[in-house]
Amino acid sequence: RRHGILQMSEAGLSPLDHGGLYGDACFEGILLINDQIFLFKEHMERWWESARKLFIPMPYSMEELAWRILQTVQAVGFEPGEKGYLRPVLTRGFGNLGINPAKCLAPTIYCIASTIQLYPPEAYEQGIVLSVARNTRRAGPEIVDPNIKSNNYLNNIFGLLETKEKGTLETMMLTSRGLVAEATADNIFLIRKEDGWQDDPSKVHLFTPVPDYCLMGITRNLIMDEARGKGYTLHEVDNLLPLDFVGPDKEVFLTGTGCGLMPIVGVEGVDVGGGEPGIVTRILLERIRAAMANPALGISISASRDELRAYLG
Repeated sequence: RRHGILQMSEAGLSPLDHGGLYGDACFEGILLINDQIFLFKEHMERWWESARKLFIPMPYSMEELAWRILQTVQAVGFEPGEKGYLRPVLTRGFGNLGINPAKCLAPTIYCIASTIQLYPPEAYEQGIVLSVARNTRRAGPEIVDPNIKSNNYLNNIFGLLETKEKGTLETMMLTSRGLVAEATADNIFLIRKEDGWQDDPSKVHLFTPVPDYCLMGITRNLIMDEARGKGYTLHEVDNLLPLDFVGPDKEVFLTGTGCGLMPIVGVEGVDVGGGEPGIVTRILLERIRAAMANPALGISISASRDELRAYLG
């Protein structure tokens, strides 16, 4: 058993840990930005819910575990203003070569504190193009609950492998019925605007797939809140086709912890809108950047335990 804060070269997991053997684990991706852990409470609560659905008992209280993570961030010593990334992981733990979870002795838990950059900085101004995985389909809730953020990402990886030769940075995934579910690592939004939307924001319509085949992303929820704050109309639907995302007068973007909000300017070589990030997309991009600087939406990396306890409520 190992406890404490370790360098990457010092850390090690048993080859019999079920997280590595079978993906029998759950994780979170948490952004460290503007000297705060952004939406820390929301991520901890979702991690707890994933663990509950997997029947893996958390070996600490939420406060104790959050405090250990915060201490790790403080020990790493991120530079002021530096962007970081936290990856807390809970596995079924040490077991044997059989899959039976009852044979595992106790959960394993760890948190990686590092950095992440999914897309180059210029992509936020220029946008990126999506491919579409046609053969690899997103599993539905009757197979694996998509709202368990588990360590088994083979479905997503196969989607990327299928489109690798196209050279795109992300891939749209479809349900078994051929409807849009999400991208391999991000949620997806479509914007349609009615005439007169500049004077009546309710004529801006945001469409996003229902969470039957996609993770209810924390950044997705934040974008939806920001869109409501602007007076836009939101629709969670189960009938979006890839063709709905291309053509004039459309805007498309991805959301996720790692990417924030990424504009999409094409799908399979067909332009979205005018082939550049749209006006509403740029508005929401600025809104999410402002949210990431809002101290009310996270906790300072220099917080005390008492401050953490108050933050968690």
